[in-house]
Amino acid sequence: MSRFKYLIILLILFSMTGCSKNTSLVYTGTLEANEVDINSEVSSTVKSVFVDEGSSVKKGDKILQIDDTSLLIKLNQANAQLDAAKADFDEVSNGSRSEEIKKAQSNVASVEALLSGAKSEYEYRVNNYNDFKNLYEQDAISKQELDLAKTSMDKAYSNFQNMQKQYESSKSSLDLVLNGSTNEKIKKAKAQVDSMKANVELLKYQLSKATIYSPIDGVVQNINYDEGELVLNGANVANIINLTNRWVKIYIPQKYLYKVALNQEVDIRVDNLNDKNLKGKIIYISSEAEFTPKNVESKESKEEMVFEVKIKIDDKSNLLKPGMLVDLELEGDLNGK
Repeated sequence: MSRFKYLIILLILFSMTGCSKNTSLVYTGTLEANEVDINSEVSSTVKSVFVDEGSSVKKGDKILQIDDTSLLIKLNQANAQLDAAKADFDEVSNGSRSEEIKKAQSNVASVEALLSGAKSEYEYRVNNYNDFKNLYEQDAISKQELDLAKTSMDKAYSNFQNMQKQYESSKSSLDLVLNGSTNEKIKKAKAQVDSMKANVELLKYQLSKATIYSPIDGVVQNINYDEGELVLNGANVANIINLTNRWVKIYIPQKYLYKVALNQEVDIRVDNLNDKNLKGKIIYISSEAEFTPKNVESKESKEEMVFEVKIKIDDKSNLLKPGMLVDLELEGDLNGK
């Protein structure tokens, strides 16, 4: 939310005579209004612009359309990933299929056969080595022949151990298939589904933000992008002024504060609109005093303590525009009598 930052000029124009008489306080201020910044929540190029600067819009009117092609592609991908995650979750939750069980059983049988062969090979190599050892002790064979027998025996033993590990692994896999998935695996699959769902919802939200609507009734002040221009996430694409909430700030010296009250009606005059009966209403009086703003010309005025007063403009005809200088007249007795 930002506001017009115009110079607020405080002019205290009053006259006093030697005797007590009713007169008025006249202040000049700059008309302000709420200005809403509209920011993009997606990054892409501008596909369409639906309004012009100066156009009147209602809340919910389209302002811009951001190209959503890439978001639609990402959403399709996310939906496919979600379907895959759901399938995995259903599989681990409902247990294994008979095909998987048969496959695991076949693998165990195959590894078991290999293990049996490796065991027989190892036993043969052990007996062979023992025979070669006896022959070596009788000087019937050379040391080299004995070493070759030892190497063959060691290789057979290593192969036998590896096959034992494969057999134990295949048995564990079969047990897992037969007993169903563990709770940890089910939780992991469920977390994956939840993550994919969140991604789909995020992309749907981003798609909804590809069309930018006016959040208020008002007048388009600025359109900052044209068709085809790249808009980044967070960029300000337009500004809309809310003309239903216009006001003027003035600063009342402490000695005249008693002359103003909340909901007090104020007459408003504007050059070239002297024939118009324009009104305002005091909607805010500061509870704390402050020094007069620096833009006041008089040194004496700068040193005087004042209270900020905010007047809301009642102008259904929209004759008064933000940035106009207006005079506000407060009726009262300057002598305080």
